[in-house]
Amino acid sequence: MAQKSTPRLSEVAKLADVSPGLVSRVLNGDPNLKIRQETRERVLSAIEMLQYTPHASARALRSSLTGLLGFALHHVNDPIYAQMVETAQVAAAAHDYSIVLLNSDELAGRPEAFRELVRGHRVDGLLIQSGFSSDSRALGEMARSVPSLVFNANATPGIRTLRLDDATAAAVATRHLMDLGHTDIAFVGAEGASSDRRHRGHVDALAERGLASHPMISGGWDAESAREATHRYYANGGRATGLVVVTTTSALGVHAGVISSGLTIPDDVSMVSIHDTWFAPHLNPALTVVAMPLAQVGRLAVEILLEQIDGQRDGETILDEPQPFIVERASTAGPRVRAG
Repeated sequence: MAQKSTPRLSEVAKLADVSPGLVSRVLNGDPNLKIRQETRERVLSAIEMLQYTPHASARALRSSLTGLLGFALHHVNDPIYAQMVETAQVAAAAHDYSIVLLNSDELAGRPEAFRELVRGHRVDGLLIQSGFSSDSRALGEMARSVPSLVFNANATPGIRTLRLDDATAAAVATRHLMDLGHTDIAFVGAEGASSDRRHRGHVDALAERGLASHPMISGGWDAESAREATHRYYANGGRATGLVVVTTTSALGVHAGVISSGLTIPDDVSMVSIHDTWFAPHLNPALTVVAMPLAQVGRLAVEILLEQIDGQRDGETILDEPQPFIVERASTAGPRVRAG
């Protein structure tokens, strides 16, 4: 007979329809916890139903928690992720945690810095941003060394991952351009899993309507390299009248690259980027984007990371609700009819 598995705190939380952090505070008799009596009774009933008993070693570990969660981002000042970080901070504070921003490239490139972080028990859990490079080995080793959640990565055995529905977002952008009448549409992408998923969604959307895909324009994740790649593309005779850009930070450069090529937006080239952010409406012309639920990612990331602290497990979560949607601004229009 198979031995019955020991119930986990996250299972209690799911049954009671509350967060793992709230269950923990009920168990520990937190005097500052203010919840409705019916919620408390629901938690206690779930504990009784599952016969959940906190493991002694887990209690010992909890007593030495730092109260800090590390968010290791590739570019901590990237405005794309400002909303995600803000909502994560709010969610963490609700569980009596604070967030420390870290640079994932530095941690991956300086093993001694990561060892100091882990061995010194500086953080209780780590959100690691991936998806920007084909070499994710160092990030994978980091994720297996401390309770972690890897954001943007593909599903990976032994690692807990969370990502957005990138393929759908790029398909939405591509269909928007096709609906306007564009048939020559190129994808401005970068290196890494996130770009690969978005490129695949772009290509599949074109195939739905019998259109061939252009070779990907390798613009990178920053504005400067995207500007250079876009200018080079049109200087070498590129004829795409529509561009789908991997992210709005890159789109800053694409926007400038189109204009420096002597073309106009949207008369000569229409462009749509993935992700909305504060500066997109202030470009001239304002940038059409596909909005993604980054605010929800921040909250969900904290919830999953707290579950990982309670007990590590692998598995993939794809945040596909709310679905990606077009925010139409002035950078898209129907293609100009070419003379001749």
